[in-house]
Amino acid sequence: MKQATIFSLLNLCTLALTVALPALVDRDASPSPLVPVEPSSPSNPACWTSLSCSFQQIEASSMTSRLSYVRYMQSDHFGPLKASNKFRAIEGVIEFFLSKGLGAPGTWVSYVDAGIVEAIQRGGAIALGKSTETGGNPGTEKWADYLMRVRNGELQSRDDHDPVWSRAEQTATEYGKLRAETTPGVSAPSTQTKRWYQFTQLFRAIMRNRSTIVWTIRVTFWLVNPALAAGAEAFIDWLTDVTSDTPALLGGQIAWTLSALDVPFGHDLLKDSKLLLAVLPALFEVYQKNK
Repeated sequence: MKQATIFSLLNLCTLALTVALPALVDRDASPSPLVPVEPSSPSNPACWTSLSCSFQQIEASSMTSRLSYVRYMQSDHFGPLKASNKFRAIEGVIEFFLSKGLGAPGTWVSYVDAGIVEAIQRGGAIALGKSTETGGNPGTEKWADYLMRVRNGELQSRDDHDPVWSRAEQTATEYGKLRAETTPGVSAPSTQTKRWYQFTQLFRAIMRNRSTIVWTIRVTFWLVNPALAAGAEAFIDWLTDVTSDTPALLGGQIAWTLSALDVPFGHDLLKDSKLLLAVLPALFEVYQKNK
């Protein structure tokens, strides 16, 4: 194969790994310790029990409360749906917000996150037969469909599972974003927050196109570095594992660091391919330390 063709394939591959570049900026970043939140308590809001909290109720709550609620839904409600750990990645994102002091009620981040939590809750209620209420959130029906398919034993492979999970989260995220942008008094997000949001978009894009990305990595790196090919595939699996909070928390912190440096990712990724290839060994070292 000609060198130009190999390099072209490498360019495609690096698009899948862009999310890990911030590790070079903050190699030793570690998750901020958080006090464990009890999944259930006598002081829980009544709407937690019925999975019926409104968007406004969720948005008005603190990130600590939302973290408790997401954990509570999984531990106390989603067992029959075989989904008691399917939203750990959402936990990781909320843990990231807590580590950076982001997401106070009334902010853009709070609104976007509330759209996600509301849709998970209402989707779960529908899947469990507790309610038919969508709350007007289009992510609700997608999460309900996802949860019912998981309950029925579908979506067993990552290629089947990840696109469905990602589309549901994408839809709920866009709803929360729309609410933020159309509600008077909600300030526009900071430039750093906008850049960070673009990294979350890339995360979801990787989930939706996992099979293509993994195939590209496998074909490309087996030709030039078989060991790296195997490591790259494992990295993608780790990065997009929704049953763990660690990748989302660590990835969020790394992306936040890079977003503050005005590195022009998310606009013309092909221009950055040479840089990504040069730092790939260090990137995998960070992954190995934190997987």
